[in-house]
Amino acid sequence: MMEHGEPICVRQGERPLFRLLKASASMGISLALAGHRFTVNALDGNLVQTPVAVSTLELDVAERVDAIVEMNNPGAWILGSTDDKDRDMGMGVVVEYADRTGEPQWIAPPKATWDHTAFGRSMLAPAPDVSIDLKVRAGTRRARRLQPVDHQRQDVADTNPLFTVQRGKRNRLVMNNDSGDELPVHIRRHSFEVTNVGDQPTSGVIKETISMPRFSTAEIDLVVDDPGTLFHCHHQDHMDEGFAGPIVYALERRPIVLHGSASLCPCAPC
Repeated sequence: MMEHGEPICVRQGERPLFRLLKASASMGISLALAGHRFTVNALDGNLVQTPVAVSTLELDVAERVDAIVEMNNPGAWILGSTDDKDRDMGMGVVVEYADRTGEPQWIAPPKATWDHTAFGRSMLAPAPDVSIDLKVRAGTRRARRLQPVDHQRQDVADTNPLFTVQRGKRNRLVMNNDSGDELPVHIRRHSFEVTNVGDQPTSGVIKETISMPRFSTAEIDLVVDDPGTLFHCHHQDHMDEGFAGPIVYALERRPIVLHGSASLCPCAPC
């Protein structure tokens, strides 16, 4: 908060690393440091394939960004929300160079679109073992429902669990946000590779949460390795309204040894 606590003190020529987490249960944020640019090095704790310099950072609920800023513009500046009302209410902090004082300045950054594909590779991701289509739509009482699409029936199947996966397989989730809300999609205890945003393919972008703008599409590749996970929106209101569902692992058959001979165990954890 700009009106509480001490400013962040820096010196010209320094390159501090800012580790930012959107820790609220609702609403994303757009951040800028007046007079400076961020070089994004990691998303959700995973190093990016292509570090990119940007003027604005976009973080939805639970997203994390690691970014380096080269301190090359002495003065007192505001690191804060690009929304004027939020900033006026204190959503920001002062960044002050050594031996510089005065009223902290704000310069609105140029308008830009946050693009996950910019941090990846231009080559395509490996082909998945299986593709699963998922649609998010508004239901009764504004409820958001996450459901698999049944292409044979040409409709949206109402199932619980959402879908079944096999350990170690590359599952491509083809997601369609058919609602009017921005959705920070998360899979508990798993990371995934972003393979397509809109109609722009990419690879090598590893995340734990991906923000989907209203009426947008995205594809992610998930290699499942931790049974008992939940697929949900990280926006608390959306999850309360129904945007959540379990992912079940297929029953595994693992070889075991009984009295020196090999056998097959029909249970998942032996």
